[in-house]
Amino acid sequence: MSATEPLSVRDGRLAGVLRDGRDKPALHAPRPFLHPVLTPGGRSVSDIAPADHPWHGGLGIAVSTIDVPGQEVPVNLWGGPTYRGAQGYVQLPNNGSQRVLARRDAGRTAVQRIDWSAADGSVFLQEERACGADVVRAADIEWFRITVRSRWVNAGDGPLAFGSPTTAGRPNAGYGGFFLRLAPSFDGSAIIAPSDGDARRIGEGDAMGGARPWLGLRSGGASVLMTAPTGNPGGVSPWFVRSTGTPMLCAAPFFHEKLQLDRDAVLDWEWSLLVADGAVKEGGFAAAVRAASALTPQLTASGMGRPPRPTT
Repeated sequence: MSATEPLSVRDGRLAGVLRDGRDKPALHAPRPFLHPVLTPGGRSVSDIAPADHPWHGGLGIAVSTIDVPGQEVPVNLWGGPTYRGAQGYVQLPNNGSQRVLARRDAGRTAVQRIDWSAADGSVFLQEERACGADVVRAADIEWFRITVRSRWVNAGDGPLAFGSPTTAGRPNAGYGGFFLRLAPSFDGSAIIAPSDGDARRIGEGDAMGGARPWLGLRSGGASVLMTAPTGNPGGVSPWFVRSTGTPMLCAAPFFHEKLQLDRDAVLDWEWSLLVADGAVKEGGFAAAVRAASALTPQLTASGMGRPPRPTT
């Protein structure tokens, strides 16, 4: 059974449930994630194991294509098949896992130590991930904000390269990074993007692959807004987003180009997801971004250091 842990804001309201994912099948690339992710009013904005892609689950970190020394094909930590150029998607024995080794509470912050492993069990990356929730108020709207800070250390024997189906040759399939599978209620939702200090609605074609500091979606019952600081590796993040059929939102730093991590090197990331009840107007998204940028996430210092290199 998957271990679960509530993630709450200061006044005790539940913002989400953190799961270690260990009960997922190997083909789904087991990994920790949050589900449900809740609005201040208690509405879930996330989905888990949908019929179209059963390896999708809630909010987490998932990468579809990782070049790892010693592995014949890229490691898949997204789940399901791997894109292989002219062959298309092929189910290979390359689905790895993110395994939670230890966790601790630091105030209201959940801190996990996670091994990233190939299908053969070999560890190639170690991560420390801190996750916390707080409240952002802007333009008379209350948002729950979930913030994740993550440190990746190359624990393998050579450089790693993080990519996507697009870096493998499939256009507009650059998924991989900080990923939210949205609830079915977001099917047909509006995509909201920054525009000259404010915000505007744009089409899925314009949103897909574009580099922006944030991106949001608005349904009739709830609104979501994801931010990716420009100080993250690779700079301003591209986005993978679908608003119809399979609603999802992903800050996708490896959309267009692979990102390399040398042996023993470190990558530090931060992402946030803000969720609100109702169909927030465009200006409300922009106001939330401004308010959030002025409010430091209430993540207790996690003591993130360099995880020890695994012994062999």
